[in-house]
Amino acid sequence: MSRQHHRKQRFKLRSFYIWHRYLGVSAALFVLILASTGIALNHTEALQLDSRHIQSDRILDWYGIQAPNDLLSFRVGERSITLMGEHLYLNRREIEGSYYQLTGAVRFDGMFAVAVSDSLLLLAPQGELIERLKGSNGVPAGIKRIGHDLEKQLLVVEGSHDLYQSDADFLRWQRRSKEENSTVEWAVSAPLDTQLKSALQNHFRREVLPLERVLLDLHSGRFFGLPGPWLMDGAAILLILLALSGTWIWLKRRR
Repeated sequence: MSRQHHRKQRFKLRSFYIWHRYLGVSAALFVLILASTGIALNHTEALQLDSRHIQSDRILDWYGIQAPNDLLSFRVGERSITLMGEHLYLNRREIEGSYYQLTGAVRFDGMFAVAVSDSLLLLAPQGELIERLKGSNGVPAGIKRIGHDLEKQLLVVEGSHDLYQSDADFLRWQRRSKEENSTVEWAVSAPLDTQLKSALQNHFRREVLPLERVLLDLHSGRFFGLPGPWLMDGAAILLILLALSGTWIWLKRRR
């Protein structure tokens, strides 16, 4: 072969190598995202990614996550029982479990009795869940409201059809006559303090978005919106081209 031919070959190889390098630089960021998120997702349970939640306001705003603005709350003495989504709070303390349809709350016998749908929650003064009573425990179905008699000796609920009052141990419920309705002090919803409302909304926002979801969206490209998956597809194509061009350069240099 002539020197001119060798020069052409070296020029082609050098040009190809330059393009190979540019492809590598272009794909580097996406490779880092794919690799780091992939490794993390392979160890979801060990890293507790499904139970750890995003605290960053910027990321929460990016996802458009907002706390409900209309909250249902009942005053119990100096405290408030509030339902937000499926989260129930005694002041700022979240009660363990998921709940819906808060219908009332009263302070009774040193505890808080809270009616949620067909369940009755008994809470300690500090917010610990003592017991959750359901229909199988004799609690009347379809609780509409909850209260106590004027002497605060009996807990009273209005079920789907009648009024009921419990015994001291909440084991037995007996019907209460309609005439006795006037002697019941019913729980009434009340506006929530502005500062407490803001604190609960901030807490709610930070319990919605799991870290696992964000990593999955980064890995797939959905985190970046509609163009995201196409960007990740482009990065995958770049990786294929890098592998092919790298192999071609290696083979050419061996000849």
